[in-house]
Amino acid sequence: MKRQLRANLPLLMSGILLGIAAIIVFNLLRPAPPEPGVDLADIPFYQLPFGTDGNGAERPFWPSRLQTENGRLVDPSKIQSAAACAMCHQREFDEWAPSLHAIAGRDTVYERAVETNEDLHRDGIEKARFCEGCHAPGEVLAGRTNRFKSVMPSDAETEGISCVMCHTATHADPVEGNGALTLAVNTGVDQLSNPMILAAPRDHARAFGATQTNTLIASADFCGACHTENYDQSMSKATTRQHVQTTFAEWRDSWYARNDITCQDCHMAPDPASYVRQIRKGDIRKPERYAHNFIGANYLMFDTSLGSNLTWLRGGILPGLTEQKNTRLIKEQGKATNALLRAAAGLTLKDSRLTQDRLILDIAVQNLGAGHNLPTGVVDQKHMWLEVSVLDATGSTIYHSGAFDAERGQTDPDAVIWREEFLDASGNRIPDHLTFVTAEISHLRPGVPPKGEDIATYDIPLQDAVTGPYRVTARLWYRVATQEFVFNTLKTDLIVPPFELANATFDLSMDKKTTP
Repeated sequence: MKRQLRANLPLLMSGILLGIAAIIVFNLLRPAPPEPGVDLADIPFYQLPFGTDGNGAERPFWPSRLQTENGRLVDPSKIQSAAACAMCHQREFDEWAPSLHAIAGRDTVYERAVETNEDLHRDGIEKARFCEGCHAPGEVLAGRTNRFKSVMPSDAETEGISCVMCHTATHADPVEGNGALTLAVNTGVDQLSNPMILAAPRDHARAFGATQTNTLIASADFCGACHTENYDQSMSKATTRQHVQTTFAEWRDSWYARNDITCQDCHMAPDPASYVRQIRKGDIRKPERYAHNFIGANYLMFDTSLGSNLTWLRGGILPGLTEQKNTRLIKEQGKATNALLRAAAGLTLKDSRLTQDRLILDIAVQNLGAGHNLPTGVVDQKHMWLEVSVLDATGSTIYHSGAFDAERGQTDPDAVIWREEFLDASGNRIPDHLTFVTAEISHLRPGVPPKGEDIATYDIPLQDAVTGPYRVTARLWYRVATQEFVFNTLKTDLIVPPFELANATFDLSMDKKTTP
């Protein structure tokens, strides 16, 4: 045996060397694999009305700051629906599916607002990349936000902020905002197909759970890339940058940031309201796990009393859900949403003074549980107001401010209200969220900062026959849209109900002073 091995060893070694050489030659001569993604030139009639950047490079996703890591567009056929991820990640899918992230690009309120803005300008559809970059990144990255629809649709593109759009992120700029995320989505999609997952599960885990990505998506910077919104000359009438949504900056400058309590800690806790109450007690330990429910403040999208109107508002049912399961998941998240809202605010009477013919009240609206302003976000539609009523000794109402007319959907115009206003180039208020013609942002009353308060003073005249003691009732209300917007943009007579954030009653034993 040894003699045969020695005799054949030269031949064996020659074969091995020839094999190695053949492999080397093959690798040197074979063509390089094509770069993943789609070249801009391969999308027919793709419009680029905004010109190049400072280096002369094309900006296919502008005015959104969203971009892919290799600068190429995405092949929509390679991005699977989140329903495919549910095959292995069912719990995460069930948490995400009813969330505001899942319907970010399909809910009717958003869709109608975008369509209305698109109709304002010749380049309106291309300007809508500004909106879609955060709400429907799959649409933007695939090149479908274009006046000529030359890219085929897919389920994944309708899912708003889906699994792939977060779990391929490699960079975020929360100060620039406007969707300033870089996604390695083109290089990661090869690890999405079921055969590839089964054949190379570790590669799939590395592609969608890489250390760089995991660190980023666990940070507030990641959220800030979209929850910072600025209007500029590229997509509005603003001559200087207008700060429309400052949620990240509000958090960054707060007690929460100084104590490393991030957006994810509250909004991705399995029970966000319980976690907020835990923080309010001084316990700042992190949640035991992070859920994918992204509980926010849009209670309307979980109001099952709306019946079929709710399905219409949410833009239908996502792939992977039955109607029955969809309803059940929405109810569960609706309870968590309402609980979180009620954990955010408080009311207290800071001072009360009785003069000869006036009752003066200082009522403080307190931000007890939000790591950002109350309200926050783009608050030309979302707004908060205070309702105050005063009864005299006979139980008669002697003062009432901030009443809501449930039949017309109107709030007392003299109410103390926290809302920003969009103004056109002539300084007139724009009631319909017309982003592309907005020139300036102003505030009726700035939001209440984290762990802060805002005092509303009421100077109430007292008639001669009025006597105390007095009972003061205060109610803090929140509403996700103005009725003007509902009528003008949604073209419906649906009344958006307000949500009560907090209420308090104060009994004042004082009596009216006697005139000398």
